[in-house]
Amino acid sequence: NWLELLGAQQHNLRNVDLRIPLTTFTCITGVSGSGKSSLIMDTLARAVSRRLNIIAETPGAFRELKGVEHLSKIVLVDQNPIGSTPASNPATYVGLFDEIRELFCRMPEAKVRGYRPGRFSFNRAGGRCEDCEGMGQKKIEMHFLPDVWVECPTCRGRRFNAETLTVKFNDCSIADVLKMSISKALELFANVPKIRGPLATLEAIGLGYLTLGQSAPTLSGGEAQRIKLAAELCRPNRGRTLYLLDEPTTGLHFDDILKLLGVLNSLVVQGNTVVVIEHNLDVIKTADWIIDLGPEAGAGGGQIVTQGTPEDVVHYASNVPPASGGRQPSGTTAIPKGQRPSTTKPAGAQMSGTPPLRSWTGELLAPVLAESTRGAIATFDPAAVAVKQKGDVSIEELGKSAKLPWEVDGPKWHTQDRIAHSGQPCRWDGQALKFVADLLEQEKELAPINWNDRATVDVRAKHGLGWFLHARSGGEWLLSLCFRVRKNEFTTETLDASLGLKPLDDMDHVEAYGRDPRVKARNLKTAWQEVTIRIWNKAEVDTPAFRQFLKRALKSYLTLSKAEATNPEDLMPWKQLGRKWHLMKKGLPAVGRGVWDFSTVETLLPVIETALGKFDVEYGLRSKICWSSAGDKRPVAELHTKRSEGLDLVMFFPAGEITIGAIATIGESQAIEPTRDGYDAVRVRFTKLDQLKPKEIVKLLNECQGNIKNP
Repeated sequence: NWLELLGAQQHNLRNVDLRIPLTTFTCITGVSGSGKSSLIMDTLARAVSRRLNIIAETPGAFRELKGVEHLSKIVLVDQNPIGSTPASNPATYVGLFDEIRELFCRMPEAKVRGYRPGRFSFNRAGGRCEDCEGMGQKKIEMHFLPDVWVECPTCRGRRFNAETLTVKFNDCSIADVLKMSISKALELFANVPKIRGPLATLEAIGLGYLTLGQSAPTLSGGEAQRIKLAAELCRPNRGRTLYLLDEPTTGLHFDDILKLLGVLNSLVVQGNTVVVIEHNLDVIKTADWIIDLGPEAGAGGGQIVTQGTPEDVVHYASNVPPASGGRQPSGTTAIPKGQRPSTTKPAGAQMSGTPPLRSWTGELLAPVLAESTRGAIATFDPAAVAVKQKGDVSIEELGKSAKLPWEVDGPKWHTQDRIAHSGQPCRWDGQALKFVADLLEQEKELAPINWNDRATVDVRAKHGLGWFLHARSGGEWLLSLCFRVRKNEFTTETLDASLGLKPLDDMDHVEAYGRDPRVKARNLKTAWQEVTIRIWNKAEVDTPAFRQFLKRALKSYLTLSKAEATNPEDLMPWKQLGRKWHLMKKGLPAVGRGVWDFSTVETLLPVIETALGKFDVEYGLRSKICWSSAGDKRPVAELHTKRSEGLDLVMFFPAGEITIGAIATIGESQAIEPTRDGYDAVRVRFTKLDQLKPKEIVKLLNECQGNIKNP
């Protein structure tokens, strides 16, 4: 397959027809000013981006673009910094820091304190040092001089507050990890595959000396570029991506160039296409394909002189007659005739009858190629490194072996030892929760109370569906009692007046504020109502009014819970209405109503039903309609009708069968995501009627069902 850009005329380009072989490493060569950047960056990159529905500047003039249907993504990799502040670093850019934060929140100390991954982020309040806002440095504005960054005097460059730094993994805090070199961090996380993979990738491309938290402004252009390439390697890669680089070897040492070539070839091995504008002969000689522009700069350039393998280009240059200015520069040697490639006609770009153009690249490449030996460039496979090995442990398994306080003695934890989500001790009266629990334990129709959670006490019926009470004990100042009852059982105003709970502003000893009622009754979209009461102490629940409320709420819950357990479908309108439910706006999120044209459902649904008529269809789901094969029930397609963003058609294809380029003209937006069973979920979103193209949709659905075996 080829990517073809025909008739390019940007700047000095002379109606150039560019053909790039896909899944190869291609070098664009030529003297400075010959039109390389105009052809690749100003025309090809922008044209492909627009075809893939990516916002881009207007491309240079061209006649036709072919082969985009074989691409799913385009990535421009330059030497610009990965960020402009200390908040950007290698760990955050490659996505590694998310996994490290997830690991730290799995530690027993973090679980006891209720820390979530956000606690270990220096971009969010809570766990970071607020004096420097997690930067580790403070910026001093110098007015007419560049700003100066100095170490934060509060955290001493550690970015986090003291409470957060008490959580450790193998005696290392989150700040210690950020100050580690990548090589040392690879040793620390050697048995954690999700973290080992990205670290091994950074190490393999020669960045092991960098620290994980090294600020972006201190990275060189070459380091920034290799970090970007490492991020691409670390992502789940299904191929079909076009990578464009403009002189990536600028400023790199020979050893760094070799490592860069290893990364680029690793991307090619994964099924991607890499196109590089390059002058370095050591890079050019390793290319799978060379496209040489010229022959000169400015008005003397803008043409493809020759194209082909490095041997083809050298062969062409050695055969240009002297009359065409084809003499070799001093110090160069042509490849002997016996060593020339077997092609009888080099892949030149000139029209027949015109004198051949001089290829400076071919002339200069000849001695380099003659002196070089052939060999395989080492590539790196991050997936192989991330494969689970003997002794490995997943992030999810870390800390599971340790018994946590609420697992040892749940009632004691929730009523005496509890710690708020903020990490501070809870101030509300634990006897209030014990009093409510004692009342409910007397009810024979309720199951034993479940205390086995850090911040939620669960109460539910012995025979029924769903919970009755969730006592949320993770608040610092108030205990939240959340009850489920029949819809419209209570009103906020009536219940608030009955219980007589003071507003927070009238409670001097509580450091929480507000005039709103501490009681809230909210009807859900199902048959239930949720009643939340925020409690400060036992005296607020040890009243006749609260006992009466509890008795009424329990009766309402038990009645509805038993009915739901007997026949759940009676309470689900999508089960009763079926197809009609999906043609109604009811069930749409409140934020989504009016955002997209709902009449697209009425138009698109019959098209899909006709195309997939031989498959089983399930209408009785809340937010989507599913089509599946009658035999193994393998999903064929889904129509999501209740999403706020738009109407989503999802089709399932074998992995790699469809690209974004092949569906870029259908709908408002497109996406392809891998599924667990090895298929690609191809999503097309519609928001307006004029985006529907029935013929193209039917064609796509026919291709989809052709991959499914149906008896």
